[in-house]
Amino acid sequence: MNKSKNVTFLATLLLAPFLLTGCIGEKYYESPPEAFLQVGDELYKLKEGNRKWNFTEGEYDKEYINLKELAAKEKQISVKPGSSGFLIIEQNEIEGMNPYSGVRIGVVARKGEDLDMLSEADKTFFFPKEKGNYVLEIDFDSDQGDTEFVANIKVK
Repeated sequence: MNKSKNVTFLATLLLAPFLLTGCIGEKYYESPPEAFLQVGDELYKLKEGNRKWNFTEGEYDKEYINLKELAAKEKQISVKPGSSGFLIIEQNEIEGMNPYSGVRIGVVARKGEDLDMLSEADKTFFFPKEKGNYVLEIDFDSDQGDTEFVANIKVK
């Protein structure tokens, strides 16, 4: 009986490192995403605004009071009225990956104080038909955290 316990203990001791290596190599998607806007063949990195992230104890959290001012500092992106845009959400520069769960994306075009909801669910949306300067606000909500992105848009 004593010999049996020793064999079990030794076997466990020898197998433990092999069992744990599966956990060590696992990828966890805890960091916030980057967002890009595709218009036709052009790809633009979106400016990150407010962020509240769940896994990082405040490490990734940031706050901008005025998203319009933040967008105004960005290079203006010219688009045609009613043309389509496509959002690309990436994590850790892994192209095309979207490992986040419970994702909800809202896209709003703001002109002055007027808001125009462009999309509440899809990554594809259409820009306003009315010409003018807009702040594009993308609200990315997931189970891992929430992040806003902005762009300076000119519909011409």
